[in-house]
Amino acid sequence: MPRPPYNRRVLSRCLPYTVIRPLDSRRALAHSFASLLLALVALAALGNAHAQNERRGFLFEVRKGAQTSLLFGTIHVGRPEFYPLPASRLSRLSTLDALVLEADITDATRAINATQKFAMYADGEDGLDKRLSPDLLKRVEAVLARNQLDPAPMMRMKPWMLGTVLTLFEAAQAGYVPGLAAEAYLTRMAKSGNRPILEFEGIEQQFSLFENAAWSTQLAFLEDSLKAVESNAARREINRIAQAWETADRPALERLLSEMRAQTSVGARFTVDTVLLGRHDAMVRRIESLMADGRKYVFAVGALHLVGPRGLVEMLKARGYTVTEL
Repeated sequence: MPRPPYNRRVLSRCLPYTVIRPLDSRRALAHSFASLLLALVALAALGNAHAQNERRGFLFEVRKGAQTSLLFGTIHVGRPEFYPLPASRLSRLSTLDALVLEADITDATRAINATQKFAMYADGEDGLDKRLSPDLLKRVEAVLARNQLDPAPMMRMKPWMLGTVLTLFEAAQAGYVPGLAAEAYLTRMAKSGNRPILEFEGIEQQFSLFENAAWSTQLAFLEDSLKAVESNAARREINRIAQAWETADRPALERLLSEMRAQTSVGARFTVDTVLLGRHDAMVRRIESLMADGRKYVFAVGALHLVGPRGLVEMLKARGYTVTEL
C-alpha cells in the first residue's frame, strides 16, 4: 500500500492520545485526549462516495419471535473511501430505534475524567521512564524517535495506554484514522435521526479492564505492541482486518482470529481471553435485555467479537436467536 498523504500535523489531529508537543499536567493531557476524541467523531463527515462493495462491513439480523435487531461488526479505524456505506446497508441501518456502542466517546468531560483516573499517572508519580526496564525503555524511545513523537507526554501514560497509542499511530501511518471508524459514522447517523445512543460498557469499564490487569500483564501488552510495531506486523494486521471488513470477508476474519488465539505470549492471551472473548457473556446479556423491550436496535461491536465458536453470533444462536448474515 502506498504511503498515505498524512503529515505529522494531520496525524497529531487524527490520532487519539498522541501528543506531539509536551503538556504541563495530567489535566492538560487528558483534556487534549478528550478534545481529540470529539474531533475524531466529527472527521467521519469527510467520507466521500467511491466505487464500493455492496456488502461493506459485517451485518447480521438477530431475531427471536417478534424481537428483531441488527448486529453490525465494526472497525475502529477507517479511510474516507469507506463511506458512505452501501445503500443496501444504509437502508437497514436507518430503521434503528437506538444505537448501542461498546462505548460512546462523545462526552468530553467523561473522557477527561476516565483518562485521568485509569490511563495516566498522577502528578508527582513516577512515569514510565522510571518504571520500565532499561531495555524496554530504550525500545520505546527508539520507536517514538523514529516517528518524531515527543516522549515526555507518552511517559505519563500507563503501559497499556502507550501500547494502544503506538498501535493507533501505526494505523494512522498506514492510512487509517479513528475519526473514520464505523462507530463514528453510525453515531452521526443516530444523532441526525435523534435516536438514542446506548452502551454495552462505556469508556470507564473498558479502561478499567486494562488498569485492573496485573503489572506484568500490562508490560506484556506494551511489549507485544512494540514487537508488532518494530516488525511492521501491526500494519499488516490492520490492513488485513480492514480489507476483510471492506469486503465483508468473514472467512478472512475468522482466520485472523484463529491466528490470534494460537499465540501464547502473556500479552496475546490477555488480548484474546480478557479484552476480546472475556466480554462476550456480558454483551450477550445486554443484547437480550434490550431486545426484550421490543425496540429495534443496532448493536455495533468490533468485528472480531462476532466470529468464531465463542463469538457473539454463535452465542446468540445457542440462546435461541436466529442470526442471519445480510
